[in-house]
Amino acid sequence: MKLLLPIIIAIAAIFANSTVSAQVYKCVDKDGKVQYSDIPPPADAKCGVAKKLDTRVASSPLELPPATSKAAIDSKANKDGKAKGKDSKDGPKTLADQSKDFNKRRADEADAAKKDAETERLAKAKQVRCTEFTNYLRDLETGQPLASSNEKGERVILDDAGRAAQIDRARTAMNESCK
Repeated sequence: MKLLLPIIIAIAAIFANSTVSAQVYKCVDKDGKVQYSDIPPPADAKCGVAKKLDTRVASSPLELPPATSKAAIDSKANKDGKAKGKDSKDGPKTLADQSKDFNKRRADEADAAKKDAETERLAKAKQVRCTEFTNYLRDLETGQPLASSNEKGERVILDDAGRAAQIDRARTAMNESCK
């Protein structure tokens, strides 16, 4: 049983690497209806165009099927009347352009995240100041004796005039920070 599992995996790997190829025919009738089939249409069929389509699968992820190769894209561009070497707006972007666009999007997202974080930090700081001034104003309005320090560092109890001045300052600061 232990030997059977590696053999099955090896066989599956061999079949997985094989190239898949099938013939598919595309037939367009006189009304413009498209039909696909793996059987070629008979010669007497009422089919205007029957052509064999390429259905090969790339054997590696980096290999492009022939229909999308650089030469096929250039020849299609020339058939459409566009100058060779010029990229159309609808055409595929180069890897360098895709990388440049990705880096620009990433930088823009980082800038937006930085701005959002700064805005959030300022909002939190404003909320903290609002809470502090609201609490201080409530303490001033209770009428309880409050002490503060003067310029010399001495403890001074607020009198009614000092309390009124502090209430005015606290209300002004609270109104600014609690908007």
